[in-house]
Amino acid sequence: MGALVTSGLLVLLAAGAAEPRPQAPTGDARGRDLLAAGDSLGAAEAFREALRAGGRSRFTVQLAVYCDVSNLDRQVRASGNPPELFVLRRSVGGRTCLGVYWGLFASRAEALAGVSTIPGALRATGQAPVAVSAVLPPGDSLPSRVVTTPPPPVEVPVPAPEAVAAPAAEAIAATPAPASAEPMAEPLPGEPSPAPTPEAPSLRVPAMEVEAGYSYLEDDTLPGGSFALGGVLSGCASVTRALGVVGEASGHYTTEDALDDLGGRPLEMDLGLLGVHAGLRYTHRHGGFVTPYVQALAGVTRTSVELAGRREVEDDFSIQPGAGVVFRISEGVGVAVGADYRLVFAEDAERNELRLHTGLVFGFGRR
Repeated sequence: MGALVTSGLLVLLAAGAAEPRPQAPTGDARGRDLLAAGDSLGAAEAFREALRAGGRSRFTVQLAVYCDVSNLDRQVRASGNPPELFVLRRSVGGRTCLGVYWGLFASRAEALAGVSTIPGALRATGQAPVAVSAVLPPGDSLPSRVVTTPPPPVEVPVPAPEAVAAPAAEAIAATPAPASAEPMAEPLPGEPSPAPTPEAPSLRVPAMEVEAGYSYLEDDTLPGGSFALGGVLSGCASVTRALGVVGEASGHYTTEDALDDLGGRPLEMDLGLLGVHAGLRYTHRHGGFVTPYVQALAGVTRTSVELAGRREVEDDFSIQPGAGVVFRISEGVGVAVGADYRLVFAEDAERNELRLHTGLVFGFGRR
């Protein structure tokens, strides 16, 4: 049994020793400091000098190529800037970009096996080993900045071939080509695509919206139940582009026939509902002329009944969720159509009320 355990330990040790560990470029401390400070070009030059001194015969793993320095800086911060990470200058479609690499290995096979040592924050598909000599840039002068977009068109007069001297030919060759002559480079592995710029909305958000209009209400408990005579007045103050604070008052009235009195004359019963509510409204503002909204209000509903000169009033707590749509005629005027459900917590029993309303909406101020 002891021999078997010893053999297993030896196998495990051999497997662990077989996994190649990446090495950092010799003398790369300056490059790491510059990379941590956000000087990507300076770091690339420092890594180039360190690799030229002792790394040409090695292999490494290419992680990604960045033509946008801000994306590279975010990736370095996310990975913690490990010592095995280094960058070198690359040219992609005439633009100066930065290649990101992981460690140094003695052979291509070791570099391939070393892909498993890449941290999760840096790992992506398509990462493969390359020879350092194949990606090590020459010792030419550094550009002043990394170009993130193609340069503007530049017209260069071209003289006759016999009149072009060698220095002039080199100057023409170094002149950036027009933007129309070079297609936009596709996003490279590991570099996120730029997000599209959202279109600006066609309408600005009013600081205050006031609605005044007609309101119809149905009650499932009160006599008659239908209140065809009603009105609503509300105001919504914008807190953000979508969220607003609403205050509302509405009144509904109706008259119903009641019992005859002792003289045989019919009596009329006057019913009135007055609601005062406040709450929050969410408006979906997508820049068009149709603006839907939902809201949740709470407040007090006053119910009044007058019969034969005697009037009784009851105030009850009520909640009123609802939704609606505003059709804008212009930037400051619109037509609103909405519906609400009102639950009145009366003393004797809860009352369910359905309200429909329409009116004009006026916007004041701008946010």
